[in-house]
Amino acid sequence: MKGPKSNLVRRPSSWWVVLAAICAALTAASAIAAIVVQRESAAPIGEGEIFVGDVASASGIVSTSSDTPSAVRQARNELGVEAVSVLDNNGVIVASTSDPLVGEPVSNSLIAFGAADRRFMALAAAIEDDLWLDDVVSQTAGTVLYQVVSPLEGAGSVLLHYDVTELIGRRASPGGVQPLSFQLLGLAAIFGVLGIAVLIGHSRAARRYRKVALESEILRTNSIELTRANASLEQARHQAEEALALAEEKIRIRSEFVLMINHELRTPLTSVVTGAELLRSKNLSDMDRSALLDAMVADGSRLQEIIDQILVVARIENRGLSYELTEVPYEEVCRALESAHSAASSTNDPDSSAGVSVKTDIGALCLVVGSLVDNAFTHGAHQVSIGCEPRPQVRPQLVVGERPESAIFITVADDGPGIDHEFLPRIFEKFEKSSFSSGTGLGLYMARMIVEALEGSLSVETSPAGTTFQISIPAMSARDRVEVVT
Repeated sequence: MKGPKSNLVRRPSSWWVVLAAICAALTAASAIAAIVVQRESAAPIGEGEIFVGDVASASGIVSTSSDTPSAVRQARNELGVEAVSVLDNNGVIVASTSDPLVGEPVSNSLIAFGAADRRFMALAAAIEDDLWLDDVVSQTAGTVLYQVVSPLEGAGSVLLHYDVTELIGRRASPGGVQPLSFQLLGLAAIFGVLGIAVLIGHSRAARRYRKVALESEILRTNSIELTRANASLEQARHQAEEALALAEEKIRIRSEFVLMINHELRTPLTSVVTGAELLRSKNLSDMDRSALLDAMVADGSRLQEIIDQILVVARIENRGLSYELTEVPYEEVCRALESAHSAASSTNDPDSSAGVSVKTDIGALCLVVGSLVDNAFTHGAHQVSIGCEPRPQVRPQLVVGERPESAIFITVADDGPGIDHEFLPRIFEKFEKSSFSSGTGLGLYMARMIVEALEGSLSVETSPAGTTFQISIPAMSARDRVEVVT
């Protein structure tokens, strides 16, 4: 299936100009040829040209005819001369339009010499014998005539007699415009008209090309502007889609948060209310009363922890986080982390980086480590260890924050089931949590915000064998900043 024709017009070819130049050249050449022909036709004709042309015609007529007497009369009638004769090599007239001359030798010795020597000769002399035509004397003896002799092919010669007056008339210019001049001038006019037509066609094609080029430029400009407008619209559409997706995501998160808060708050609150009603309405043994009170205290603590997390997140989002970072010896940081969470074991080596100071806020750092330990136990871990190392211990699969050039590394490793790789990119987002886990989804979000406020980074490595979180915080030596080899 053929596509639509293009509306673009090609630039006029240079062959238009070449063709116009050729037409102009042919016009000039034809005009010059007409002038030359006309000038040549106006010039007198020479006797030699007449003689040569006539003897050639007469020789052709005689040579091709088997009846010589008839041939000489035909030549005389066609050429319009006074007489035509044929001589043998001895100068004897063998055929002539003047019958009395047949069988007689030519009277002029020069003509006889030319016939004998087979030469072309022309002379003006008085004739010695009368010239007869149809039994009538046409020229009397003594009349001066031009006599021309020319050899024939094979043998013999042809002899022509010219009347001087008639010869002079034939020499005169024919006058007027010659037919060939008319033909050449007509040809020049044709070429001239053709050249003008080519120039007009080229001019129209050039105008059309300029018009189409201008329209094409306008279309191109409009197309560029349209493309930009489309790009702006596309960008606006993407932004609107992103805003819509973000709004939908916020709505989803809020809905999940409401459901989560409803569940997380209702469960411990129900336990506390139910326990209080049991204590008030029933007689319980001291052991049952003590167990019930312990459960109510644990649920109350859980309820308070959830409320505190929500308040901390609200405070972070409203006012941000700002800590006064101070230089703390590495050994002091390691000892503080050992007591960050009572349920976690410690793998610290305070002597591994002696002389190194850490720029941090110990309270905020211990809060993050404790939150990570709680998160590990919440998601199924049985053992959790806290380590303080001078070098990184994990290959991060996800990093938030900017890692310092010189740092120490605090790790929280557990033996839990690991984090789902599809859920991994969202673990540090607010209210994000896996569907099967408990909690508010705020612990890792707060840990991220605190670590970034401490000018460090938080990374994670996970597998079915467990998960390791690694915190990097700025470090410096007593002399200068310590460049830690990674």
